[in-house]
Amino acid sequence: MMENLTFYVIRNKEGKYFRPKGYSGYGDNWVDNINKAKVYTKLGNANRQVTFWAGNYPEFGIPDVIPLHTTMGEPLNQDDRVADALRKKEIRELEKILYPLQTKYDKAKRELDRHGSEYARIHFNDAKVKLDNVENKIKTLKLK
Repeated sequence: MMENLTFYVIRNKEGKYFRPKGYSGYGDNWVDNINKAKVYTKLGNANRQVTFWAGNYPEFGIPDVIPLHTTMGEPLNQDDRVADALRKKEIRELEKILYPLQTKYDKAKRELDRHGSEYARIHFNDAKVKLDNVENKIKTLKLK
């Protein structure tokens, strides 16, 4: 069952559409492109704007309320977009921890080269494993 939907836009006598600027807004209140116009879902809200403009600026005349009739369309498939966004987010998070791991790895390598103790070797191997794991995860995610 398709639902019929009605939306409303306000058009002045010059053929321009209303776009509210908002608090400390910028730009024009009236625009030529209907895509930039404010779309009202309720007739009462659109009527309120018409009354405001007609009462405060009578020299411009009374604006028209233009109904836009449409039916509900098919939902857009968001699976691929969401999966890609989550993958990119995970890559960014892994890249954030990559630098500290690289620093820890470099420090452990210098320590191992300087002292060569078993303690330094353990720290170096631990840092290398963690760094390799993160780098492999990033490579895997970038290949997807």
